[in-house]
Amino acid sequence: MGSGLFSQLGMAARSMEAQSFGLDATGQNISNANTAGYTRRVVDFASIPPADPRISAGGGVEVTGVRAVRDRLLDRRFYQEQPLQSRAGAIYDSLSVAQTALGNPGASIDAKLSAFFDAWSGLADNPTSSSQRSQVIAQGQQLAASFRDMAGRLVTSQQEADSNVRATVDQINTLANQIASLNQKITATGVDGSLTLRDSQGEALKQLSTLVDIQTITNADGTVQVSFAQGHALVVGENAYTVGITNAATTGFAQVTSGGSDVTKFVSGGKLAGYLNVRDTLLPSYKTQLDTLAYGVATQINTLHTAGFDGNGAAGQNFFNPLATVAGAASQITVNGVVAASPSLVVAASTTGTPGDNTQARAFANLRDSKVLAGGTQTFGDAWSLLTYSVGQDASSAKADQDSRGEVVRQIENLRDSVSGVSMDEETANMMKFQRAYEANAKYFSVVNATLDTLLQLPT
Repeated sequence: MGSGLFSQLGMAARSMEAQSFGLDATGQNISNANTAGYTRRVVDFASIPPADPRISAGGGVEVTGVRAVRDRLLDRRFYQEQPLQSRAGAIYDSLSVAQTALGNPGASIDAKLSAFFDAWSGLADNPTSSSQRSQVIAQGQQLAASFRDMAGRLVTSQQEADSNVRATVDQINTLANQIASLNQKITATGVDGSLTLRDSQGEALKQLSTLVDIQTITNADGTVQVSFAQGHALVVGENAYTVGITNAATTGFAQVTSGGSDVTKFVSGGKLAGYLNVRDTLLPSYKTQLDTLAYGVATQINTLHTAGFDGNGAAGQNFFNPLATVAGAASQITVNGVVAASPSLVVAASTTGTPGDNTQARAFANLRDSKVLAGGTQTFGDAWSLLTYSVGQDASSAKADQDSRGEVVRQIENLRDSVSGVSMDEETANMMKFQRAYEANAKYFSVVNATLDTLLQLPT
């Protein structure tokens, strides 16, 4: 009988220790309810089998381990969706700045175009006026300067996107090194003792997924392998593989490399992909539209100007310095210095050269509403409106995509939280459960101990 009671004391003591362990895990959960990356701890208990089932119900309970509750399927889904949301967000942020650079409607190049053609209308009304010719030159110079300024703003936006690409690559390398270091510590600690390290690992992966699209493989020992851009390795075991940067020969822009290979075109998600898309696709398309408009203005004006006669009765010269190609036209457009220096060289008359003839000046004024661009389907004003619409529409689409994918990400995070997050109500219930179990075992221990004391005091 005494030996049985002694075994009961041991069973009660083990149970008290197990319930205390459960209380400790519950307290850890409550303490870290708002800690980023923390995953809920769960204690696993197992009953101790009896030494002899014929005379014992069992040996009580033991703690077999504590684990962090994770759902790898939800993690993988998160790593798929988060980069797409971040990509859209990077595009929207960049294009919002580009929209500001284009200026407000009626106060940018469209206003300069209107003022330029208004000056030609004024010359048509007073073709012999020297001051009106000077006004044409002044407005032409302002229009050219506006084109050059706008081209410079778009170049600046490209440079800012390139700077963001370089900064993002630095952040990717920092996080990759951090994950590799955590892998090393997890290996050294062992899977059973690395829960906090694995929480840090998960948070680092979450941050990394906002920067670039990633694929992960979790090993049995708790370490993780990370790759990006069609399988190029970022982290394998304790080794981080640096994402490199090379400068493109023609533009000087950063090209993303991995293992010596250019992987720029393979980056499809995260902020890195968004900045690359803005730098290499969207902004160049806007620059082309602006160059086409500037080239069209210069070419059409020069065609009419060289077909007429100036105030001296001589054949007209080019009003704008000729542009060789569409590419770069907006950044190169300037008023012919010879014409600018002598207002009398501004053309107003037609081929007759008759003093007071305003035929050509009216042709310039009428050019405002002429469809001379895009195969005769657009006016200059239409082309500018299409450019501003393109930027606004792309920004709006990126914002809508960001919001849509953000909702998907939030739903996935809610599902992850339902599995891995800390519920204060649930933890409070667990705390009471463990507390009552501890108290019951303590009372049981006290009863058994008292029984033993009684037995020991009996006369032999």
